[in-house]
Amino acid sequence: MRWIIVAGMLAASAQAHAQDGAQMMTLAAVKQRRAELAGLFVRIENVTVSGFTMARGGLASDASGSVRLDDAGMPQDTITYLERHCAKPGAAAAAGCRGALEFTVQPAHGAFTISDAQFIPQN
Repeated sequence: MRWIIVAGMLAASAQAHAQDGAQMMTLAAVKQRRAELAGLFVRIENVTVSGFTMARGGLASDASGSVRLDDAGMPQDTITYLERHCAKPGAAAAAGCRGALEFTVQPAHGAFTISDAQFIPQN
């Protein structure tokens, strides 16, 4: 009986935590729903960043597609990490370039670019 109560409490806790944190999405889903997601904080897992330089930004890709990644608003430690580990283009990107991106979706104006993002390397 106790384990049912504990399981119920854990499930309720997990659901509450999910509501407080970032919404988990794919790049394609964010692109398609960009207008309705504007202002929301999202997290995209299993992203590979490649070709990143401070001057040009880079490319963020997941299984659903790819999008331009800009360094505007990015924390300096993220910029430094991406420049050091993810400067090679495409498939040549290092293993340290795979991880998650967390960012607030910007309103729909022009081409979709991710900026003001935090990159969390996958360990």
